[in-house]
Amino acid sequence: MRIQVALFCVAVAGVGCKKGTGTGGGGGGGGWLVGSSGLMSNIQSNGGVSGYQLDSTEELNGIACRDSGEAWVVGNHGTLLYTNDAGATWANQAVPTTANLRTLATQDNGPVFVAGDGAFLESDDTGATWRELGDGVTAFRSVAAATEGSTVMAIGDDGSVWSYDGAALAKLTVLEGARAIAVSRDGVDVLVAGHGLWRSSDYGVTFAPLATNAGLVFDDVRLDDNGEAIAVGQGGAVAMISAAGNVLTQHVGTADLHALRIAGAGWGDATSYAAGEGGQVWMSTNAGWTWTPGPNLGRTVFGVDEIGDGHR
Repeated sequence: MRIQVALFCVAVAGVGCKKGTGTGGGGGGGGWLVGSSGLMSNIQSNGGVSGYQLDSTEELNGIACRDSGEAWVVGNHGTLLYTNDAGATWANQAVPTTANLRTLATQDNGPVFVAGDGAFLESDDTGATWRELGDGVTAFRSVAAATEGSTVMAIGDDGSVWSYDGAALAKLTVLEGARAIAVSRDGVDVLVAGHGLWRSSDYGVTFAPLATNAGLVFDDVRLDDNGEAIAVGQGGAVAMISAAGNVLTQHVGTADLHALRIAGAGWGDATSYAAGEGGQVWMSTNAGWTWTPGPNLGRTVFGVDEIGDGHR
């Protein structure tokens, strides 16, 4: 089913939808944020917001984009939304599960992966068909894929670290307290964040812990081509991680941050976004070193990405 309105509209699990309200139109650019009670909003670098009210309270847990027009959004009860026109229209994609889908990743010109409670699905045909790779038991909370390599990694609720080699999904190790994972573009470097930080420089075969402040808990992490990373988490924690493994931490507000998108090539040429509990969006124009408050979306944000050039 495909829906077209003047701005943008989404149907979740067959429920109707209505025209959104906001200051701009749909279609690429800026940060696209999804979250609780069917939240889906597009924020431009000037702070303008296009908000889309759904006739559904289904939680949307993550968004991943590729190229200039494609994006997928995952949510509870097997919700999977897809656009190939930069958000001008969206469609429901059928998946062979009704599980809560909590995370997803895309590879440029390659597979798409969606995962959640007892499900880990792969599509090689842009979502027309899906193949189950999981064991039906493990609940996955984070997945990452190298956009220009073959590395695909995931984190389970129990801190288990999984790898997909193109044929099978295998459990590699357990990092106690792990919650989020990021993979470099070529797949060589892997960052894991949670109740601590871990780095791998051998495609996720081995991990070494990084020294950071005690008690910090991170919910999302991003890794650039130079080996530098940023993680965000509880109490507004933001960790800047150097390629050498040094960690510098600040706090941005006091609310828990669940989602992070770092801008563009080199991370310094556009606007970055971080958000979480309560819907306050933070924006940075210097690759996460300093942050200023943007709009408050009024609902908890669980995922953020950009449709168009510079997506994560």
